[in-house]
Amino acid sequence: SPAAAGGLKFHDIILAVNSQDVTANDYNEVKWALKAAQENNNVELLVIDKRYYDYLIEKHVLFDSTFAKTIDTPQRMPRDYKSFPKHTPRTCEIQLSSTDQSLGFDITHGDNNVGVWIQEVQPNTPASGTLLRKCDRILEINDDFVDDEPIETIKQKLKAAKSNRYLKLYVVDTAMYRYFKKNKILLKRTNIEECSFMKQKQESSKQNEEE
Repeated sequence: SPAAAGGLKFHDIILAVNSQDVTANDYNEVKWALKAAQENNNVELLVIDKRYYDYLIEKHVLFDSTFAKTIDTPQRMPRDYKSFPKHTPRTCEIQLSSTDQSLGFDITHGDNNVGVWIQEVQPNTPASGTLLRKCDRILEINDDFVDDEPIETIKQKLKAAKSNRYLKLYVVDTAMYRYFKKNKILLKRTNIEECSFMKQKQESSKQNEEE
């Protein structure tokens, strides 16, 4: 997405929208500031990693925006940007060669350090050749449900998979994950595949193919 291409990450704190300080604004005020910026086709955000932000607050240090790194969204998004399947669970198989040193992606913790999100997918890596995307939620690792496990346990499973040179992930995008959580639908593969939302989506896909 444009946001991902612009360098936004999980747990970033928005300090300013188009040079307008929003540190004292509530959620709705920031949301409206973002909407107004989007309507003008120009969204410039000043953000900071939450851990660093908390550190500065604790030490009573003012943030100096002159040290901020500028990341521009590409003029053209990747070819698969609009056609990429949204709200669809994906299985991503990563096979490491004898020369690969990493799986090719970074993770970050979910709420209360339970579960993980994909923080970044590095280009030209085993992961980049799959359907894995930034901001995906990992539900399964090698057919083992991990969404309710602490991040340290998940890290160990990823480490073991790396040692075995093979990893299979079952993931969903952020919007779909939140939809399932909001509607209290269990996130295990069998529950997802059997829910009415997915059946309607599959039926719609079939109709589109027939047309």
